[in-house]
Amino acid sequence: MTQLLSNENFGDTSKLKGRDFEFLISPADIEIKNEDFDRIMTPDSFPWTKTIKKNWLYYKVGMDEFSYSWEAPGIQMIFNEEIKFEKAKLIADEVSLKLSNYSGQKVQLIIIPKDKLISF
Repeated sequence: MTQLLSNENFGDTSKLKGRDFEFLISPADIEIKNEDFDRIMTPDSFPWTKTIKKNWLYYKVGMDEFSYSWEAPGIQMIFNEEIKFEKAKLIADEVSLKLSNYSGQKVQLIIIPKDKLISF
């Protein structure tokens, strides 16, 4: 299930890019074994690679990339500024479904407008 955190209507999402949004995957307490992490937290529909930048893990999908941060309300999923919303949403939806199947928990994907970000 995907929802907006705020009442803001994005309108035509085809114009949105990573600079406009982030995702929050809830709940935050899903435990993922280290040996399962890459398989669960990456998409199946795109080839991907791992890279480290400034001591932070990123996943590259073509020219785009994303990373994770565990916060109190959920798993924050952050994309590069130029990724198109449709591609990022597909990746986030796939990861959410894989997390749900892996954990047996109901997983919710929340779209957060960057101009409405909340400090965790």
